[in-house]
Amino acid sequence: MTDLLFKLASAIASEEGFFGGDPNSRPRRDHNPGDLRAAPWLQHPKHDGGFWAAGSDAEGIGGLYHQIALDIARGMTLRQLIYAWAPPVENNSVKYLEDAMRRVGITAADTPLWNFLDIVSLP
Repeated sequence: MTDLLFKLASAIASEEGFFGGDPNSRPRRDHNPGDLRAAPWLQHPKHDGGFWAAGSDAEGIGGLYHQIALDIARGMTLRQLIYAWAPPVENNSVKYLEDAMRRVGITAADTPLWNFLDIVSLP
């Protein structure tokens, strides 16, 4: 599946409310479309109420892609990724997973995500 990272990042940002109408929502205010709690790749990340406060939308999108790529490389399934991202004790993880499956176009929630990756030869 081409565009897996793009689709997953977009699905997560949509579910987290980054594209909602409220410009003061935490994901918008913090430039953090994935509502990430940490940014361990940075030496001194800023935080806002327990969530990472990125310096720009571009930085936040980069962090979101980074975390998704790490989770795919760890062999996570979509179910594992979503349940780690949105734990059932804090979220409606079943609905989050269903929405992600629909948005990404994956029907096998328990297949490692790396099975959906592909590359092509570029000239």
